[in-house]
Amino acid sequence: MHCLAEQNRLKLDVVAYPDLPDNRKIVSQYPSYCRNYQNHLKIGGYKVFLDGSPQGRTAWMSQPYEDAPDGYCGYPVHSDAEVCSFMRQALQDHMQILAHCNGDAAAQQMIDAYEREMTGEDIRPVMIHAQLVRPDQLARMGRLGMIASFFVAHTYYWGDVHVKNFGEARGTAISPVRSAIDNGVVYTFHQDTPVIQPNMLETLWCAANRVSKNGYILGEGQKVTVLEALKGVTLYAAYQYFEEHEKGSIRPGKRADMVILDRDPYK
Repeated sequence: MHCLAEQNRLKLDVVAYPDLPDNRKIVSQYPSYCRNYQNHLKIGGYKVFLDGSPQGRTAWMSQPYEDAPDGYCGYPVHSDAEVCSFMRQALQDHMQILAHCNGDAAAQQMIDAYEREMTGEDIRPVMIHAQLVRPDQLARMGRLGMIASFFVAHTYYWGDVHVKNFGEARGTAISPVRSAIDNGVVYTFHQDTPVIQPNMLETLWCAANRVSKNGYILGEGQKVTVLEALKGVTLYAAYQYFEEHEKGSIRPGKRADMVILDRDPYK
């Protein structure tokens, strides 16, 4: 990516997040790219992985998977002490941190670590995927100023699998965007490409309808309006990248980066 930027071949703004445990040195190697675009590329912060995937039954849960032998709950990637050190390092470096969390136990580990190490500096930590984050955890995230970036297309692609893996109550509550809104949590959406294609309009449809491949509604109460879904990929997305003053909405003084659609998304 650095080579593309140096050759001025990037057409879109790209924000990179090096893996903190193994690639922190990238930040010191390319200081001019930290938090500032150079030919459409900037380093936005650090990334860490705290668990696996819910459909692969490796997401770290506080309660066992359905029909799991010996109370299997998945497993963590790092110890609590390690995650605290990651948060502390990000704060010391004045860098944002993104943490891959699918299970509610992984979400708890991230929340606890950030709350313990937070200094008052606004680094806008982001919980990536947040598939099984609970309402009580979202309430804490709202108070802490943490962002939830939902892979909400899980409702369509793996919704039926999640109900099988977690049961009705937990499975239908995946990607709880409505609960995030109710708890004052800033939210965004992503596709985790190449896991699925980067089709943001499909993701908006998933957030508004929450229909699985087999036609099952996953949590009627977690549906959002089209406008709420659009905010998650415009204004709130800009906020996640500390760019809300120049992107994300159409108003004087902001960049005129727009998408012209051939149909009305409200319909």
